[in-house]
Amino acid sequence: MASITPRLPIRSGALLLSLCALLSSMGAAAQEGVEAAPPPAPDWDTIAFEVKSWGAPRWRWQYTPQYGGVWIEAVSEDGAALGDYTLEFHPLEADAERYIALENIMRQLPDPAPDSAECEQMMTDMAYGTVRLTRAATTTEIAWNSGCMDDDYAAFVGLLREADRMVSEWGRAVPVSRTEPAPR
Repeated sequence: MASITPRLPIRSGALLLSLCALLSSMGAAAQEGVEAAPPPAPDWDTIAFEVKSWGAPRWRWQYTPQYGGVWIEAVSEDGAALGDYTLEFHPLEADAERYIALENIMRQLPDPAPDSAECEQMMTDMAYGTVRLTRAATTTEIAWNSGCMDDDYAAFVGLLREADRMVSEWGRAVPVSRTEPAPR
């Protein structure tokens, strides 16, 4: 008995290859149409930070993911009396990558934050301030004092300094948009 082997004409082989290429490209096109999941919502609506020394502001900033923020520096003339300063405002544009970088630092803060009142190795007359993390109607306010030299507290202040250096760098790179005299 003779076996019957169907032979495809060359055109049929070309047709088969074309069909495979078409199906392959349809799969790639379908994958391109699938959008990546949106990034998670931010942990906070606003992150704010202030630095003071001897009761006077040195600088402060606040930043939001949607609207950007502002970096504000207290500028004094050489030899000016304590409390005699001008506030210089530097607007910060909204930038998702910057906000994510800032939030990533803040997520590393210990919860609860250490308390400088419990510090064993305290150096007086150092900068201090507050970080405020706001989500909807709730603001978590964390006071800090860079004079505490305890290891756990120094690590906490190190994270705050990292965030502050980053935002201050953004602020210094932007021209002053307005000035205000010190409140009296």
